[in-house]
Parts: sequence; structure tokens; C-alpha cells
Amino acid sequence: MEKIVHTDAIAIPKEYPLPRPSFEHEWVSYETTTPEQLVERVKDATIIVTNKSRLTAEVLAQCPKVKFIAELATGYNNIDIDYCKEHGIGVATIQGYSTESVAEHAITMMLMLARSMLKTRKEMENGLWIEANCFCQLPYPIVDLNGKTLTVIGSGAIGSRIGQIAKAFNMTVLKAEHRGASSVRDGYTPFEQAISEADFISVNCPLNAQTTDLLTKKEFATMKKSVCIINNARGGVVNESDLVDAIIDGDIAGAAADVASVEPLTTDHPYVKLQNNDNFILTPHQAWMSHDCLVALVKQFGENMEAFHKGESLRRIV
Repeated sequence: MEKIVHTDAIAIPKEYPLPRPSFEHEWVSYETTTPEQLVERVKDATIIVTNKSRLTAEVLAQCPKVKFIAELATGYNNIDIDYCKEHGIGVATIQGYSTESVAEHAITMMLMLARSMLKTRKEMENGLWIEANCFCQLPYPIVDLNGKTLTVIGSGAIGSRIGQIAKAFNMTVLKAEHRGASSVRDGYTPFEQAISEADFISVNCPLNAQTTDLLTKKEFATMKKSVCIINNARGGVVNESDLVDAIIDGDIAGAAADVASVEPLTTDHPYVKLQNNDNFILTPHQAWMSHDCLVALVKQFGENMEAFHKGESLRRIV
């Protein structure tokens, strides 16, 4: 009998319950699990279900029975994949389920920044249009996406979909080559050129050793002062302290993020400084949480579990 331990059930709304597998099992679920609690809770598990619990080599070494990890996300930087490969631990993820939703989220953020929506909303709340001296009011500039350049960093499924939607706005879309690449792939633009020419930058790459701190004050200094940066990938890809400084100092026009390096935010996180800024939009890692996405996630999870039990490879990273 399999012992299944779900370490962070709170991440999936209760309206979307995970299906219990058909094979014989014991299911143990915890709403949240702190790093200090993790080993004690998963040490006897044969299957670990998680979204963000950090399953490091040190943790997994204390879980001799674990055979399979069901990751409830596309990203798996919270799992030591090398350790899993070395010790025959299977890993499956949820794939392709949130492409449309995250892409729409990114485009929405771009539009809100370009059209000064937050600033204008505040002015409206303060009575801008009540008994105004003209039928139209323009408290802040409006920028069209039409004709602007969008640079996509990370041209996987989500980045590519964002590019497709941007082209419908008649934007020029550049796919940034890897930073420091010795050659440039067909259809890609050298990293430094791509970010320097951009009016908007959408960050959609995974977080790993090569992408950590991909955008820092060094990169911001090469960008247009009118650029807006959208990060819906992982917080650590953008140096958050440097981003905040760049916005405050006027080195870039604005930014938006659905992710942070520490989630939920701590009171001393750099983004807290910008919570009331009109040219910064922060959402609480929700771009993947549309109704359609959650239905698909639940379905894929069930399929991944059954495939593992049957010895089949479905959405497997390991």
C-alpha cells in the first residue's frame, strides 16, 4: 500500500479537490508544512504530493521509502532533480495547463501599465470626472501597444503564447537568446540587444543557476527609461532590490510581477516599498489559478498518479 503525503494542500482551493487514486493507499494531507516539519511528515511516504515544499537532497535522504513525487506545478525548482535521478525517484509535473491564463495575465499587466490604469483609477476616486471642466480627461499619458517592441525572455509555451497575442496588437516581438550564449539561434536576438530595444519585457523562463539574477541593475542600465518589465516566471530571475531601485530612481518606467523570491511576502521584502506605487503592479502568484487552469491541474494530477502506479511515463521529469 502506498503512503501519500500532501504537504501543502492550502495551495489548491478546496473547490478543486484532488482525486484520490484508484490503487490502495493511505492519504495524509497537511494544509501547510514548515521546513522544520517537512522531514518528520514525509519520512515514511512512498509518494509525496507538493506544490512548493523544498525537497532537497538533505530532505529526500531521510525519506528511504519515497518512490514518486507529484509536483502540482510546472516549475520544479523546489525539487533536487539530480538526487531523484541518482536514487530512482520519479517526478511528474503539471504541464501546459496554465499557458492561456498566464499569457492573459501578462498582457493585462502590460495594458494596465501602458494605459496608466492604476494612476487614473486613483484620480477617478478623488473626483477627477465629477463636474470636470471638459468631457474628457487625461491625467496621465496613454501608450499604445501598437508598434511597440516586446522582448520575451523564455520562449517556451507561455512565452510563445504571449508573443502571439502581442503580435495581434501589432507589436514587434523579439525572442531573447540566452545571456552569454556563444551563438544565436535562428529567430532569436542576442540577449543584450533584445533587452536594450524593448519597450516591454516579459520574463517567462524557469529559475535555475543560469537564470538567477538574470536582470539586475547592470541590465536595467542598458534599457530604455520607458521600458516596463513583467515577471510571471519566478521571483529570483529578477533581482528584486535592483528592480525596486530602478523604478524609484526612474531608470525604468514601471514593472509588474505575479511572483516573488519569498512567497508570501515578508514585511521586509523589497516589493513592500512599492505596494502603493502607481507604476508597479503586484499580484499574489495567481496567474495560474483561473477556473479552467485548476480543473486541468486536478485532472492531470489524477492521470499522473495512475500512470505512475501502472509503470507508465506521463509528464515525467524523472
